[in-house]
Amino acid sequence: MLSKVLLTGLAFLAFGLAKFVYNLLVYRGFSPTFLGEINQVLSVFLLVPLFYAPGLGTVVSKFAAEFLGSKEPHKAKQVFCLSFVLVAVASVVCTIITLAIFPYLKGRMEVERGTVAALAPMLVLYGLYTFLRSSYYGFDRVPLYLRNEVVSSAIFFVVLAAAVVARSRLLVVLPFVAHSATFAAIAIHDLRDQFSFRTMLSGIAPQLRRYGHFFFCTVVNSLAGPGAFYLGIILTGRVTGDKALVGQYSLVLYSLQALNLLPMSLLNVMMPTISHHYGAGRTREGVEVAERAFRPLFLLMTLIWGGGMILGWEAVQAVSGGATTQLTLVFEVMLFAAYFLLISTAPGVLLNATEYIGVIAWGAAVSFVMAIAVWWGALPAYGLLGSAAGYAVLQVTKGVWSFVAARRIFQWRARVGWTTVLTIPVIVALGMVSLRSESRWFHTAIAILFVGLFLVFHARTIQSYMAQLIAEVRSFAPGLVRPSDGEGC
Repeated sequence: MLSKVLLTGLAFLAFGLAKFVYNLLVYRGFSPTFLGEINQVLSVFLLVPLFYAPGLGTVVSKFAAEFLGSKEPHKAKQVFCLSFVLVAVASVVCTIITLAIFPYLKGRMEVERGTVAALAPMLVLYGLYTFLRSSYYGFDRVPLYLRNEVVSSAIFFVVLAAAVVARSRLLVVLPFVAHSATFAAIAIHDLRDQFSFRTMLSGIAPQLRRYGHFFFCTVVNSLAGPGAFYLGIILTGRVTGDKALVGQYSLVLYSLQALNLLPMSLLNVMMPTISHHYGAGRTREGVEVAERAFRPLFLLMTLIWGGGMILGWEAVQAVSGGATTQLTLVFEVMLFAAYFLLISTAPGVLLNATEYIGVIAWGAAVSFVMAIAVWWGALPAYGLLGSAAGYAVLQVTKGVWSFVAARRIFQWRARVGWTTVLTIPVIVALGMVSLRSESRWFHTAIAILFVGLFLVFHARTIQSYMAQLIAEVRSFAPGLVRPSDGEGC
């Protein structure tokens, strides 16, 4: 499984880096105001497909893997074709509706018609991108996904580079369209052997109710995940009408999105893996997959979170070109929220991949409502800090729910050790100390001390994981490692 996680991480790195670089270049090369306008429109057009595409994509990821695990490949093909048709129909319908009501959705913020027109294809293309990306995992074609994401991200950078060189406000809006269109075309070619529309309902019709339940719960989870990412941007612009504020909030969000790489890689690989075990009647093995994935993820995210809290001022300075106490505090609040979201990935996937997806959906729904309440109440008074507070309430509440539910249902064990537990209040304390001082040398000294102590406390565990990683890399790419001491690799 580790090789698939690594491949997925590389793929997410390609597109995650593309979006971060995009926001950075537009923020600095054009203006925070223009970036805010683009992200306001783009967030609306990316939020709408989340009402159907991730749900249908995850249906394929789960049930195709489950059918393959139960030796029924024809049913895997049928559920893919049916879901593809539904995505295509929903994309057309939602595009018409969204463009008709867009003047209301944008709220107080003024946007140019050219920006809306240039990004409108994303209403269709992003739905296809999200659905097809998940479908790769349902049929265990991770290397093909990696190739596709790298090629599509390269196209993204080519269009972005042309826009920056030409200083074209119209061309700079198009990289996202170019990326999604390229990805969809390649994915359809890669999965062409799974298309068989004539018999897509035969044999699986009796289970449509089960698919519908899973779809609905996945949509709720998506709205509380990526949906909250985009909704925070939309509400910040709609309530305040301040494009520059939206630009700042977007830049912080996208700068933290790189943290999603490993957890999202785990999610995409673990979902079909656990579903495969579940389909074969080996639920306990799926629980063990989630348990084994948690501790290395927890350690890595804790190390990154600690470094980010201590070097928050420097991180904001590097990203935005100018750090302030408020912007640094916003960054640290959102970093904590992202950290809590990411360490809860393992128990969340375990629930999603089994019959308990409804439980996690309830938690997501409650968290989503709480976040909207905080956004509406805090944005007018606190601006950017209010945006960060809503995001934090959502992710922390949803994360706690996942841990509690997995422990009660599966007796899921999250063993982190007392040294790791003590690390958390130390990180918060060091972050607060760092926030009160602008000395770069002081921050660097604290960060080095923290990393050193962390590595010492967890040296044995880290050594064990590194040995596993090296063994996995050798088995995955034997040609890249030279034999030594008479042993093959």
